[in-house]
Amino acid sequence: MLTVFPMAAMAASKSIQVTVNGKALKFDVAPQVISGRTFVPYLTIAESLGGTVKYDEKTKKATINKGNSKVEVTVGSKQAKINGSSVSLEAAPVSVKGAVMVPLRFVGESLGVWVNWNSQQSTAALLTKKTVSHALGSTTLNTVPKRAVVLFNGAVDISVLLGVKPVGAVESYVQQPFYDYLRSDLIGTKTLGDETQPNLEAIVKLKPDVIIATKDRHEKIYDQLSKIAPTIVTKDLADWQDNLNIAASIFNKEDKANQFLTEWKAQIADFKSKLSAKDRGAEVSVIRINPNGSARAYNTGFAYQIFQELGFKVPKEQLAAKKEIITITSKEQVKLLDGDYIFDFTVDWDGDGAVLKLQKEWIDSPLWKNLDAVKNKKYYKVNAVTWNLSGGAIAAKRMLNDLYFYFDLE
Repeated sequence: MLTVFPMAAMAASKSIQVTVNGKALKFDVAPQVISGRTFVPYLTIAESLGGTVKYDEKTKKATINKGNSKVEVTVGSKQAKINGSSVSLEAAPVSVKGAVMVPLRFVGESLGVWVNWNSQQSTAALLTKKTVSHALGSTTLNTVPKRAVVLFNGAVDISVLLGVKPVGAVESYVQQPFYDYLRSDLIGTKTLGDETQPNLEAIVKLKPDVIIATKDRHEKIYDQLSKIAPTIVTKDLADWQDNLNIAASIFNKEDKANQFLTEWKAQIADFKSKLSAKDRGAEVSVIRINPNGSARAYNTGFAYQIFQELGFKVPKEQLAAKKEIITITSKEQVKLLDGDYIFDFTVDWDGDGAVLKLQKEWIDSPLWKNLDAVKNKKYYKVNAVTWNLSGGAIAAKRMLNDLYFYFDLE
């Protein structure tokens, strides 16, 4: 089942059904497709969800009060208000035989319910509760969250992609408070410290209705987080696609996630089709220089997963080491960093250039200059934020775009 909204060709042959928690609703005016979008009787649905409805025939304005929420829509206007804040609809509400009809997507956004569209059955299933299975159990949400706290950088990136502004989020590792490419979308979001040790007191003050964490970072504090708000924990910090799907499920944004992943798969296929025969299956080494002067090769993590999806291989000497992270302290071991390509995301952690001086010591050494990738001019310093530190969907797209340049595909 996909949360996508039907075009006219998909829905014309069947009447459109709407269910709430599995129970079919009855309408005086049936849901219908208008200009390629599914419209549903808004006031009837709002009342079925426990809302009170007022409609002014003169102004064509409907006001719905449900719990602590107030929604105002006007027939013919794409602008609505939710709790006094203006929001835009994808299409203006219309009046059909006296019924106020709105785009299906707006029902979920305005009334705090999850909406799943089943194109085969032409059914929109509305849920007032959702139980999400996650890495440390399952968590039940009683409404689509509005006050989210996000505790790892990949989920901060994903929140921006989905159009969800968290009330609180952990700081970025560099470029604080948030990475430059995300910052303009996070104005007003409170910072909660480092993702390895978020500020629990600050989280409590924000009164979130959901907390998104990850097992790698937050397993030990899961019980504490769960006492603050419903907490959902992802399995893998670096698995941005799984993390995107989980976040989309939480926030009722599956349509945006599905669209992004469809475009991602198309771009992966495009990249593979354009890649030269000599580079298909090339051995790629992903490395960084550490603040203590050691070097590290990664056979795990965010960038590694993307290279695997593109069909690249791990260098044979790294495979033989049988380690996900290979740390070397001596330049005599530098051959372990070699590959057909070397991508280096060394991080200037403190912004003082100290790590970059250590990086220069490595690349100035005679043994480094004997590496195959270096001799073939296939060693590249890359953006540490979008190749490693962020770990979200937008970062993945930026990294993939970079690879078109590095592999001469543009």
